[in-house]
Amino acid sequence: MIRHALVSFFLLGVPVQLAAQDIQQHGRHTKIEMVKKFDLRGDARAAFRQFKRKSDYFGTIYINRPERHAGVHSNANSPWLSDAYAQALCHKKSRNPDYCVLYARSLPKNYDATHFGVTLSYAGNKEFREYRKLQNKKRSGAFAIADNGATGYSWAEASPQIAQHEALRRCAKASSEVLREAPENLHSLLSSPARQACRVVHRSN
Repeated sequence: MIRHALVSFFLLGVPVQLAAQDIQQHGRHTKIEMVKKFDLRGDARAAFRQFKRKSDYFGTIYINRPERHAGVHSNANSPWLSDAYAQALCHKKSRNPDYCVLYARSLPKNYDATHFGVTLSYAGNKEFREYRKLQNKKRSGAFAIADNGATGYSWAEASPQIAQHEALRRCAKASSEVLREAPENLHSLLSSPARQACRVVHRSN
């Protein structure tokens, strides 16, 4: 129940400051979870083929079967965020957005939806592994994320306050870069203050 409440806060854009939160750490392997099973045609079929080959977790594909459209997003920090982005993309392409349905997700191979903790994208997990390697037991570090996929971290800082400040500063810079490089059809979603805002999800010392 607590985990779902936190997810609701994130998706609604309510700022949540987490303490030294457990991170669900995942490896490099991705699995495809089918939600619907029906034949695809045209652009939707091609999009799903590419999704199966190249989608890094957390990823989602929405399909508009009658119009043969697809909305795809990958490398999000949670399945709920990837769902929201993919659905929005499908709606943008569709004459009738009501036809868009959740078709499949890409998830970490060892993902457990019942496990409590903050989830990270494929890229976010890679960054978190690097962050952990750099930590010094006698110094402070912090790791921050944004809902648009940006991350920022610090290490070997003199105090927890400085560590958090540096992690948030680097995350904010990355968040701006994500927005500049985002596809035009995602820009309006990622540009909202709630999606760009960074929060600290892990502290060392």
